[in-house]
Amino acid sequence: VAGFVWWQGHKDGDAVHAARYEQNLVRLIECLRTEFKAPKAPFVIATIGFGGWNMAGPHKTVADAQLAVSGETGKYPQFKGNVLTVETRDFWRDASVSPRNQDYHYNRNAETYMLVGDALGRGMVKLLEGK
Repeated sequence: VAGFVWWQGHKDGDAVHAARYEQNLVRLIECLRTEFKAPKAPFVIATIGFGGWNMAGPHKTVADAQLAVSGETGKYPQFKGNVLTVETRDFWRDASVSPRNQDYHYNRNAETYMLVGDALGRGMVKLLEGK
């Protein structure tokens, strides 16, 4: 396993799941690394970005948890240099410029998906080059 990419969080957008998202994400990273015998495999996370910077409530809690797990924050020393969270809220495109008004699928906007994929790829390259 060369590394892991994670972009998820909509279904955790209720108060109960959001409150435990950070703890669960830490466990997920540790469990996947153990399962695949890749203890330091790079792990790149994209924040959820529904509504862009107007995000509020439990979804904002999820996005904040995703940012908290990034090795750059120093909150989890074991993740320094091997876990990176990329911010995606700038990539949100309103329904008025998108194929469909379906926020949980980013209004089916291809630009959003391309930008998120690019950010995840660049994050992975950054971690891989840091080794």
